[in-house]
Amino acid sequence: MMYRNFALATLLAAPLIVMAVQSVAPKPPEQAASAAQPETPPPPVPVPVAPPPAPSIAPADVAPPSSFDQPMSDAGQPALSPGAGLPDAPAAGPSTAFGAPPGSPNAEP
Repeated sequence: MMYRNFALATLLAAPLIVMAVQSVAPKPPEQAASAAQPETPPPPVPVPVAPPPAPSIAPADVAPPSSFDQPMSDAGQPALSPGAGLPDAPAAGPSTAFGAPPGSPNAEP
């Protein structure tokens, strides 16, 4: 019950408090506000119209629409495989028990 009374008092008092603060607060000078705004807006700057871009794909490079429902010829193949620029096995080198090379910050002391 007490909260309801507080809410009603707040709703009724808020507009009165706002009006009191507005009457006490300093107002900006009328001349400064009107001088800051020009009477007529500047004319709009014309925007040059660019020609539409030419298509960058030649019609011969585009697959015919009938191939859209067919699977790709290299589907399921790995993108990179050993022998195609990749080493056959990881490079073996000296390492510590934790796998960090000697001299690295993670190597054993």
